[in-house]
Amino acid sequence: MYLRDGLPDVGDFVIGTVSRVSQHQIELNLEEYKKLSGILYTSEMHRKQVRTLRVLFKSGRKFVCKVISADKGGVELSIRKVGEGQKRTKEEEFKNEKIADEIISQLSKSTKKKYDFLFNKIGIPLLKKYNLIYPFFEEVIRAKSLLKELKLDKPTTDKLFDAISARIKPKNTILKLNVLMDSMDSNGLKKIQKGISDSVEFVKQEGGSLTVKYIGAPKYRFILEHENGKIAQKIVTSLEARLIKHLKNGSLTIKNMK
Repeated sequence: MYLRDGLPDVGDFVIGTVSRVSQHQIELNLEEYKKLSGILYTSEMHRKQVRTLRVLFKSGRKFVCKVISADKGGVELSIRKVGEGQKRTKEEEFKNEKIADEIISQLSKSTKKKYDFLFNKIGIPLLKKYNLIYPFFEEVIRAKSLLKELKLDKPTTDKLFDAISARIKPKNTILKLNVLMDSMDSNGLKKIQKGISDSVEFVKQEGGSLTVKYIGAPKYRFILEHENGKIAQKIVTSLEARLIKHLKNGSLTIKNMK
């Protein structure tokens, strides 16, 4: 895993590995930084954590912490100010950055170029511009042309794209929609059913998938999945127009679920 220079910013979330435990504080090595440690005082822990200090904070255990101060005097951390959602997000980010680093290592092997040379050409510019590497690689899956930004030679660019494609699969956009539809025609139910089957087939033709759940008249739930978020939104607009044609003497309302 690559290591960052300097200090984290106040408010950043970091991964710390327990290195030393005393009565009122924990010392943690900051995994993403070069030879940098932080201090977690008991005042920045939950009461239950303080009571089980030596059981919970065993040497080698990793924790997500929030940086509450960072200067030449040291880095102070807090666990008390880390929410569950923030913890999961940071752990996912840390895991993904390890994957990004492994991609550059794989590129080093396939091109027989030194890792440090490639990291200076790829990792450093991306960290300076975006602060992370993995999200850029994730976007490259959908648009290889983004790699032009790195100004690599063509063989290296092609092998980097191959390495990224082998490790990262694009996440699909999932749209959940509340759909209200009814028809005043005598065969209104058949028209609704026809509209639903037509919608499922249409989304499939557009490269996505549509699952429809009946909640209770006139309410349905549509779950639309597509690899491209912009196209997914356009599909929703098209679905609305297609369903209205089927319903004719009816009504239709589509709303995104929050």
